[in-house]
Amino acid sequence: MKRYLITFGLVLLLCFLLLAPQTAADAARSGLSLWYQNLVPVLFPFMILSNLMIRLDCIFTILKFLHPILHGIWGTSVYGSYAILAGFLFGYPMGAKVIGDLRQQELIVPAEAEYLIGFVNNMSPAFLITYLIGQNLKNPALLPPTLCILYGAPLVSSMVYLPRYRSIIRETSKKPNKASKVPLQPELIDACIFDGIVNITRLGAYIMLFALICGVFRLLPLHHPLAQCLLGGCIEITAGIRTICQSSLPFSAKYLCLMILCSFGGICALQQTLSVCKMNRQTLSHYIKAKALTMGIATFMTLLLFL
Repeated sequence: MKRYLITFGLVLLLCFLLLAPQTAADAARSGLSLWYQNLVPVLFPFMILSNLMIRLDCIFTILKFLHPILHGIWGTSVYGSYAILAGFLFGYPMGAKVIGDLRQQELIVPAEAEYLIGFVNNMSPAFLITYLIGQNLKNPALLPPTLCILYGAPLVSSMVYLPRYRSIIRETSKKPNKASKVPLQPELIDACIFDGIVNITRLGAYIMLFALICGVFRLLPLHHPLAQCLLGGCIEITAGIRTICQSSLPFSAKYLCLMILCSFGGICALQQTLSVCKMNRQTLSHYIKAKALTMGIATFMTLLLFL
């Protein structure tokens, strides 16, 4: 059944490309433009620097003063604290990318990786400030409540799961591994740059692909603006944000839709996350449940603030 659905979807996209080439080209161009203008400048440098910091084992020095605070709240290791910092500062899918890198080198235990992935993979402040608030909502006064909702919700969600994971993390990370120090050589820098190029290009391809899928769904006879907004946002969040802000919905409905979609991330963000952080079925199930809980908390916080 799954194979038939995938085949049907691919045939539908192929027909879209052949029968509506200009619309398809506009959709692909829009996706690539969003990737180039909003993701590459923020994520690509961090991908390179993050790889270098892990390989050179600079994390202990960087988090010398911050780690005791994060450890006291979440019980994380030093490397886990770095994943929290990266996820909240640099956004999708860098939180997941850092967790995947740390797990690959066995610097965090599986229980810690599973716990962290549920709340550190969020929209970046740069994306929210420039794209959501600056380019689409165009109202700087909305920045404080937006940051409060979209970062407060995952923090509350993390506390719900903390009792379940904290003791497991402490038990399994009594003797944590330490990254092997590698000398700073041109070969290491080249390897980190190549890894960054591969991952940022993969993200661009996913955004373009899902932008095409959004283009197909825009041709559907969905007359109610709320259905158009939610469907587009669930598929690809950046295009969804623009669709919501340009819709005829009242502001309160627009803002509620934005908080719901930004707190969950959309199918494209989920696929990007899976592409940079391999998850087993249990971890994926926890990730989806945690993001759904975060979305529910964000919805409740939005209603409290604006209704």
